Amino acid sequence: MWNALIQHETIDSIMQDKGLAKIGDGIVNLCYSLAKSLVIGGATGEKVRDSVLARAIRSTSLYQHMGRRTDIGRAADAYEAIMAFLWLKGMMTIEAAVTTLVPLLEIDTTTSRTREGEVAARAFQALLEEFQDHLPSSHIP
Repeated sequence: MWNALIQHETIDSIMQDKGLAKIGDGIVNLCYSLAKSLVIGGATGEKVRDSVLARAIRSTSLYQHMGRRTDIGRAADAYEAIMAFLWLKGMMTIEAAVTTLVPLLEIDTTTSRTREGEVAARAFQALLEEFQDHLPSSHIP
């Protein structure tokens, strides 16, 4: 159904797709909102900061596909584009993403914003590492 949106053959082209990044922004925020809601025991809506996603992707082997001086916004967009690609291809579900995030989010309602960002970055790193094998394989280290 989404084939026109995901005609990418390389990880580099996925990571540079600004349209996918926009779709991925909503997917990432939804997954985090659901996961955090389950962890804290009440519904919440959250926007994941770019710095969290940038830290997550910079901690993976996928980061070598980006320039060392890539700014936080571009790194976050690359993360979001990858998540959109995986979801649109049917290789990752919202439920699977939330299931991955929940046990890694060691937070509660008293957790500081700084600490929550650190924990969330590690959780999003793990999420990316769990699904990166579904990306075009000939271009992943």
